[in-house]
Amino acid sequence: MKLSKSAAVLALPFAFSAFLSAEEADKASVWKISDADSTVFLAGSVHLLREKDLPIPEVFDRVYAEVDELVFEVDMGEMTRPETALEMRRLGALPEGEALKDRFKPETMERLRAYLKELGLPEGTFDSVNPGMVFMMFSSMEALRQGARPDLGLEMVFYTKSTGDGKPSRGLETLAYQISLFTGLKDSDVEEWIHRSLDERDQAGEIFDALLAAWRKGDEKALVAEIEKDASLWGPLREVLLTQRNRNWIPEIEKALATDRDVMFLVGAAHLVGEGSVVELLREKGLEVTQLEGRKGTE
Repeated sequence: MKLSKSAAVLALPFAFSAFLSAEEADKASVWKISDADSTVFLAGSVHLLREKDLPIPEVFDRVYAEVDELVFEVDMGEMTRPETALEMRRLGALPEGEALKDRFKPETMERLRAYLKELGLPEGTFDSVNPGMVFMMFSSMEALRQGARPDLGLEMVFYTKSTGDGKPSRGLETLAYQISLFTGLKDSDVEEWIHRSLDERDQAGEIFDALLAAWRKGDEKALVAEIEKDASLWGPLREVLLTQRNRNWIPEIEKALATDRDVMFLVGAAHLVGEGSVVELLREKGLEVTQLEGRKGTE
C-alpha cells in the first residue's frame, strides 16, 4: 500500500477547531457489526510499522481481548513457516530461460538497477523475478528503507498474542492466491507503477507519517485522501489489489456474523474506507456498521 496530507480546517474560531480535533482523536480505525449473539470487528491494520509509531492504539488490544477468533488477510501460521520464503520465490520466479529484461523496457531496467545499487544490493536481484513480484519486493524494500518492519506491524503482533493465548486464527486468502494477484498484473502496469514510485521516493516518509496520523485518529476522510496518493493503488492496480478482494471477503464476514462467536478481522486499513470498501459494501447490504471510539469507555 502508499497512502493525503489532511487539509487544515480554515476560517473557524480557534476554540471550536480545537474541540473538533479532540473529537476526531477519539475515533478508531475499527468498525463493528453486531447481531443477537455475535459481533464482528473490522480492524484496519498497518502491515509494517516503525519503532517511532509505537505503541499501537490500545483499542486494538481491547477488541482482541473480546473476540474468540482472529481472521487475517492470509494465514499467519503459513506466513511464518520457514519453507514459505522458498515457496514465494518459486511462485514468483519467471519461467526458466526468461529474464526480466525480456519483459521490461530498457529504461525501466536501468532505473531498477540504479535503485538496487543505491541500496547496496546486487544489480541483478530482480533479473529472474516475475514483474508482479518486483512490485511486491520493491514495496517491501521501500518500507524497510523507512524503518518499517513486519514484526512491528499489527498482523505479527496480534498473531503472536493469539498463539500465546491459544486463540485460533485463520486467513481469508492463501499465499498462492495472493502471489497470483501480483504475477497476473500486466507488465506495462507494473512498469508504470515502478516509475511513479521512483519519482515519489523523496516524499515517502512524509506520506507514511500522514497515513499513520490519519489511521491513529480514525479519520476516514484523511485516510481516504492518503490512500488516493498511493502509487500502488493507482488505476488498474486498485481494482485487482483492493476492490476485487473487498467483494470476495463479504461472504466470509457474513458467515462469521451468522455464528455465535465474536471475530476480529484484521485487514489493511485501505480495505475499510472509501468507495468500494468492505464497510461500504456491508452497509449497501443493509447491515449497520459503526465506527468505534478510540478512548476507553467512550464506545
